[in-house]
Amino acid sequence: MKISFTFFGIVLFSLIFYFSFSYLMISIASPGSFYVSPQGNNGNPGTEEKPWKTIQHAADNLQPGQTVYIRQGLYHESVTTIHSGNETQGPITFTHYPGEKPVIDGDGVNDANTGFTINQSFINISGLEIKNWNDHGIWIESASYIEISECIISQVTCGIGLVDGTHHFVLNGVEAYEFILYGFDASPAGGNDCHHGTFNNCIAHSGQDSDQNVDGFALGHGTQHDFELNHCLVYEVFDGFDISAHNTTLHGCEAHHCWNSGYKIWEDQVKLVNCLSYRNQSANVELDWNDKPKTVTLQNCTLVGTDTFNIWINNGSDSLQMYNTILADGKNIGLAFEDRNATNYQGDYNIFHNSNPDRVIAVGYEDEFSMDQTQSGAWTSYSGQDQHSLVIDSLSQLFVDAINNDFHLDGHSLAIDSGTNQGAPRVDFDENPRPQGTGIDIGAYEYY
Repeated sequence: MKISFTFFGIVLFSLIFYFSFSYLMISIASPGSFYVSPQGNNGNPGTEEKPWKTIQHAADNLQPGQTVYIRQGLYHESVTTIHSGNETQGPITFTHYPGEKPVIDGDGVNDANTGFTINQSFINISGLEIKNWNDHGIWIESASYIEISECIISQVTCGIGLVDGTHHFVLNGVEAYEFILYGFDASPAGGNDCHHGTFNNCIAHSGQDSDQNVDGFALGHGTQHDFELNHCLVYEVFDGFDISAHNTTLHGCEAHHCWNSGYKIWEDQVKLVNCLSYRNQSANVELDWNDKPKTVTLQNCTLVGTDTFNIWINNGSDSLQMYNTILADGKNIGLAFEDRNATNYQGDYNIFHNSNPDRVIAVGYEDEFSMDQTQSGAWTSYSGQDQHSLVIDSLSQLFVDAINNDFHLDGHSLAIDSGTNQGAPRVDFDENPRPQGTGIDIGAYEYY
């Protein structure tokens, strides 16, 4: 009996040791999660109880599929990715510890100008604040399959820069403010085009210098292509959305109180769908193509209140297609053609209103149409367009509260059920289904 007890004791001990050792080896060889804290030490194993001290130390060590949780506090360091994730094992993830707000702060950092540099692929970043950098908050070059979510970037020269062939990236809920040059930029710096990028619910606002050409979203400067912006917002910058990347679509985006244009479009196959643009100084939408043949589409947009142009078409060799769109409350010209040529325009089922009733539409600043002339059909006879479009005398015939920038349709709005189904989006700016009544409503909002 004693021998049997000893034998089984040895066996039991051996099994416990074996599985404990095996578990330990597996944990050491391929741990999934690590931790960083300002109170940590880079000599620690990076566990929750014994975290590392710097985010860069985590970047030096993380492998595909691994995550570092960053505890609350200030991190006075610049971070550069060292390793890539991959499609099989997963991305490398830098994220905040749940419920905490870590800050990568450039104040006092003298050996770097950018907060976070991503030059690897399959990288995710979420829940970080990045501020006080002389160059970029985040710089992404020659990278792919990047996802940045719920980050805040401020007090920088530039918010997020995407360059040199960066592609297949997604930005979710990123806010950039108090920047000097731009909030978000995709450019061919380095020689290769950026492409296939998505911006969801991103915000750029409050540029530092109104005398600078400070853009909220600057996507292009070459042959960049295939971007999508969904429910992005920009205000208090020079140009809100400065788009010179072809095959770009903006869904439910909003630009207001910009110092120049809400939307400046430079390239071919750009679409604005369910977009708002209001109270921008120079133009709500500016089409500026530099003599390259292009096509831009406005579908179910609402453009209200500008000092100079609601829409400015800067040359006559390009095509504007506009349907179910409201142009209202312009102080100077509603729809302006720089050249004395309107054959590049196709549109119908729109609504025209202008605070200056004599200049609802101007072609080459010589052939001009007042509200009365537009309503009587003179513009349709001249252009062959807008056969079913409407002219209204007062904003009270359209909106709930235009003075306070509530451009939802009033229950008696002439825009209700007055649009066309052709090309109409399935939902409106608020993601409510279209149609709600017997027909499609004109403008970004469907009455419900």
